Amino acid sequence: MHILPASDVTKFPGFPRPEIVQPRRETRRAPPVAEADVPEDLLSVPGSPRDRAQEVFFARHYREPNFKTGKLNLTYHKVVEAKPGYVNETYRTLVEKYGDLIPRVNAAAFSYHEREAAPERDQAADLGAEIRAKAAELGVDLVGFTRFDRTYVTRETKDAALFKNAIVLCRAFDWDTTHRAPSVEWDVHSYDTSLALALGALHLADFIRSKGYRVQFIAGTGLPGEKMIAPILPYAVAAGLGQIGANGTMLTAEFGSRLRVMGLSTDAPFVHGKPRDFGVNVLCEKCQVCVNRCPGRALSRIKVQWHGVTKYKIVADRCLPVLRFAECNICTKVCPVQHFGLKPVLEHYAATGEVLGKGTAALETYSLFDKGEFGPGELPRLARDEGGQGLMRMAEDLGVA
Repeated sequence: MHILPASDVTKFPGFPRPEIVQPRRETRRAPPVAEADVPEDLLSVPGSPRDRAQEVFFARHYREPNFKTGKLNLTYHKVVEAKPGYVNETYRTLVEKYGDLIPRVNAAAFSYHEREAAPERDQAADLGAEIRAKAAELGVDLVGFTRFDRTYVTRETKDAALFKNAIVLCRAFDWDTTHRAPSVEWDVHSYDTSLALALGALHLADFIRSKGYRVQFIAGTGLPGEKMIAPILPYAVAAGLGQIGANGTMLTAEFGSRLRVMGLSTDAPFVHGKPRDFGVNVLCEKCQVCVNRCPGRALSRIKVQWHGVTKYKIVADRCLPVLRFAECNICTKVCPVQHFGLKPVLEHYAATGEVLGKGTAALETYSLFDKGEFGPGELPRLARDEGGQGLMRMAEDLGVA
């Protein structure tokens, strides 16, 4: 996004620690899940169902483009400018709070690989424990380690990736604020969380460089104006942090998808994690709450094989118009795994064969600003000029396609 202008605000002359931006959160961290906790009929495969030969084929001949610089995303920003939504209030608030801190953080992250490492290299064979401890000190809630697989690097940046290892960093959103989505309050909180995670990642990168190793930011900061080399979720799944849910993002045992996720690559040594089976692949087939509650009708009931991975594919043309309503986030809000934690959901399923909270007003009800409140089985109606027939038709009506 190019809506946030640079400013002469000097409130943050350097890069503060994350707690300056976001000092306290009530994340409601649920307990971890072991494979023994997963009912047998929910077990499938660790991580995502993948056909490695197909992944390699598509990466070689039909590599995915960068969504951030693609036609749909650029059209979305033109639509937001032509037909302002509640999200514009968020941008104004961010400028007032942070001045030019956000564009400076983005610039530092995107150019970080140009910084030299300390001349004396730490000779430890595994820096994983030190990196994990430092990340926790910086407010990171989940950390994963894996190989930096070049398969997922975007078409435009395929020659830019430098290092062989990847670090996945996750910071949880506040539980109460998440349940007030969609709202400007939620939206500002989500960007506060993204900024806090990006600041933590910069400090962690400095720590790794102090050990004699270099760092590159591979996934976006989650902030307006971000850039990326590769989408982070494949690496998060490969590191064993979670599995991809029906809402198209990763569900973790501790937080569901109530997370901001970003990643670094480095030449620092550590032991890689492995994909795990938390039961999510099958649980989402039985649940479908997010699919049923999506106001944009952007989530699919079926999985498709996409570039060698069997997954739920979001229809971005139908998702993006709803993001004008302060980034929506309804698919996270109504997810039982986010709301209760994965372990209670698995325990309830094992005892009853049912998904905890599904069909209840307490879980599924949401308000969409001036559209009103919608309970189980109810969805808002969006006119064509509000994106009811997709972003591109909305853009055509506004003359910005």
